[in-house]
Parts: sequence; C-alpha cells; structure tokens
Amino acid sequence: MKDEIKKLCGETLFDEPMSRYTTLRVGGAADALVYPRQVEELSKLLLWTKSRKIPHFVLGAGSNLLVRDKGIRGIVVSLSRGFSAIRKEDEKTVYVETGVGLPRLVDWTAQEGLSGIEALAGIPGNVGGALFMNAGTRKGEIGTVVQEVTFVEKDGKLVTWPKEKIRFEYRKSHFPQGAVLLSARLSLNPASPESIREKIQADREKRIETQPLNVPNIGSVFKNPSKGHAGFYIEESGLKNVRVGGARVSPKHANFIVNEGQASARDVLALVGLIRDKVKERHGVLLEPEIRIVGEE
Repeated sequence: MKDEIKKLCGETLFDEPMSRYTTLRVGGAADALVYPRQVEELSKLLLWTKSRKIPHFVLGAGSNLLVRDKGIRGIVVSLSRGFSAIRKEDEKTVYVETGVGLPRLVDWTAQEGLSGIEALAGIPGNVGGALFMNAGTRKGEIGTVVQEVTFVEKDGKLVTWPKEKIRFEYRKSHFPQGAVLLSARLSLNPASPESIREKIQADREKRIETQPLNVPNIGSVFKNPSKGHAGFYIEESGLKNVRVGGARVSPKHANFIVNEGQASARDVLALVGLIRDKVKERHGVLLEPEIRIVGEE
C-alpha cells in the first residue's frame, strides 16, 4: 500500500505521530500523512481511497482537535503545503485557499484594507478548519463573509457551492461527507488598514490576557450552551485547575484544557467526561464538545 500512496502523492510520511501536528501535542501515529500539491493529485488520491475503502481525514492546523492515543487508520490529508494562495480579485472579493493559516489571512486583509474578519484574529486554525467549523467569536463568524466554497468530493469530482447552498451553524457547516475543502471566496468591505489593525490588536491582546496561549492547549473544549458560557459553568462547578494525569483545566480560562507535558488522549477524554458530569449535576446543563475527536482508542 505504501508504494501505491507514494505514486499518488509524492510527499508522504508514514507512521507519523500526530502529536507533532496538534496544538495540544497529543495523539498517536497516522498510517500515512500526505501533502498533495495540486487538485488533480488530490482527486486521484480520493478516488483511490474510495476504491480501496480506505478512510481519509483532513488535517487543519491541529487546533480544536484531539487524536486518540492509538492514532488514525488510513490517510491523513494536509493541504498546508500545496493550497496556500491568497489574492484580491476586486475591491471586495478575496480568493483564499484552505491551507492558509487564519493569522496570515487576517494580517493580509488588514494590509489590503479589507474589513470583515477581524473577529478571527487570534484563532489558531487554518481556513479549511475555519470553514468546516464556522470559526468565530461573539463578534462574528467566517460563514457571514463567504461567497462560495470549492471542494473535492470523495469520488474526486470538483464542485463549487455558492453561499446560498451552504448551511453554516454555530461551530459547524454542512458539506457532503468526505468532501475536502479547497478554497473560498470571501466578501469583505474596504476600510482603513489602521482601523482594521486596531481591532485586530485589541482582540489579540484580549486573548493573550484571558487564554492560556503560552502552553499546549486544545482551544475551546465545549460550545457555549444556549444560555451562558461554558467557561462560567465549568468554573462555577469548581473545576478550574482540576487534573487527570497530565491534562489540566486551565487556571486562566476554564473552557481550556492544557497539556502539562505528558498528557495522553485518555487523560483528556477522562477530564472532558468529568467536566460534563459535574456541570450537568451542578447546573443541569449538558455541555456539547466543540473539539473534534478522532482516531482509535
């Protein structure tokens, strides 16, 4: 199988520890991690996985992602090396590929004097993950500025959906199962670069002040419930600083779990379960995970 994968995608790593690619620094090995450089290469790869009934998983920037300790069977696809273009197409339209990191995109739009995604400043994902999860904050989400998204279906077919066809919800979007998102066009508004940079700087300073960004963490663990904030319920349940193995509820922000150095996915999952149980018992609120959990236990 390794020889076949190498023929389909020249840049491939085998038995690669996913802990190197997640912001929590946790995760077992993937059978194969591939870096397609072109749409044709990706389409052939997806056709092959479909014909061989081999699962594939698309890796973003590794934030909001928990890979279980026994790793991922099948193919992990990263677009970070082959799909990283950004360009301005007219006064308001930006074309961006999904391997682009959100911090780079946010800074680029400020430089170009285009406003609309300042709320994404400080989110450590890439554009693909942001579209998949409809990333955002209380100030805005990426789905509100999307014009269209182009993706490859699991049978290798290239498809573009206009915004009217895409359903974005709180921290989720709806694309065909197995689709790999390739690029998007965003509709932004001209504004002075200085005013955009001021907003970005304010949001980044706020994140540094309130979130444990200087240690390996998984981002926001739970979605906010319909009333209130997940972090509030967790803190009010007395769970700040609580540890399971090497995983700990951040003393800085209760909706973050940090890795103190030797955490396993099992530790993190046990802590997630403990938090859900305690918050349900104390407040009657069942928290829904925002993190994506993949791989074998």
